[in-house]
Amino acid sequence: MFRICFVDDDEEFEIPLFCDVFGEVFDLIAASDYVKLKSQIDSRENYKPDLFVLDLYFPSGPSNREAIKALRAEPLFMENDNAEIRMAYINYLKTKNRLAEVLDAWKQNANGGLILAEKVVADYPDVPIVFYSRKATLEDVVRCMAARNVWSVERKPTGKDSDDTIELTKSAQQRIICQFEMAISKADSGKLEHKKEAAEILLEMLRDFGLNPEHTILS
Repeated sequence: MFRICFVDDDEEFEIPLFCDVFGEVFDLIAASDYVKLKSQIDSRENYKPDLFVLDLYFPSGPSNREAIKALRAEPLFMENDNAEIRMAYINYLKTKNRLAEVLDAWKQNANGGLILAEKVVADYPDVPIVFYSRKATLEDVVRCMAARNVWSVERKPTGKDSDDTIELTKSAQQRIICQFEMAISKADSGKLEHKKEAAEILLEMLRDFGLNPEHTILS
């Protein structure tokens, strides 16, 4: 059984869902930040991860307290910031500005996930990484693929509400498992470096042709 370590800052929804869907397939360790995850890894004798699955839009710095205070003052503000982010993205076309406001207040962006990946690589230089996201843009994906040890960026299934998201995730179980197992099987350094070079070339081509790499491709 492969050993997978999962990091997501949403302890109320994302972590329980991931463990429920994949917990019988993989030997899982899950935590809301890397410090907690590392502590769990170290507490298990002879535990060596085969794969790290990381949330991409992760806090990259201190929250903007004034912005959060202003958001909380609004009648429609959800007390659970993670639910706010999920629901805003589900209705992305209608609430694009709202999502940007919330993410900025909580300092959530792809930089947070990339910083997390750097910490993983420092401790586990031979273990592949897969980002697991529903908010990634094309530019985010290319940046991730150019990062060391990152094999892919996988789409989190997203429904019209939490119950629908749970059912879609269960339906996508085999597809996601195949991607995780592929990352593990291709984890030699040569193949990972090849992915990095290809990503860097793609990003440069997009910019050369004047294309906007910020188009959202994961939903």
